[in-house]
Amino acid sequence: MEFQGTVAVAAAQTAVWHTLTTPALVSQCTPRLQGWSTLDTDTRFQLHFCWGSGKSTVLIPVQLTWQTVTPPTYLQWHGEAKLGDTAVPIQGQFSLDSQKPDHTRLTFSAHITPHNKLLAQMLQTTIPGLMNNFFHCLKKTAEAI
Repeated sequence: MEFQGTVAVAAAQTAVWHTLTTPALVSQCTPRLQGWSTLDTDTRFQLHFCWGSGKSTVLIPVQLTWQTVTPPTYLQWHGEAKLGDTAVPIQGQFSLDSQKPDHTRLTFSAHITPHNKLLAQMLQTTIPGLMNNFFHCLKKTAEAI
């Protein structure tokens, strides 16, 4: 399943890049993120997401690796979420285009490969709202820098 879009940010390209690639800043905008840590390099991270509520809460570990990093214009990444014994691959990219000195167009895409229909339906229903929250916060944070 594919998710993509574009966000206009009233901030310099370097401010958007800084927000997007500074783990402490971007983690504040990541819905359901319970914690994160840097692994062996500054391009590999272990994330922990909370899914569900109350007694039905599940902690989902995700290993995230930045693959192609071209500051301040392009970031390609790969992730793998673990749901029990099942690995769910996730791939994505961010492209930043400077419209004017204080305006940036952030284009994004993410591809998730769930291995069953129930999980696919859950993700299809939930991810758009999470993405809206993420990009709203990212925009607000970058514009404040």
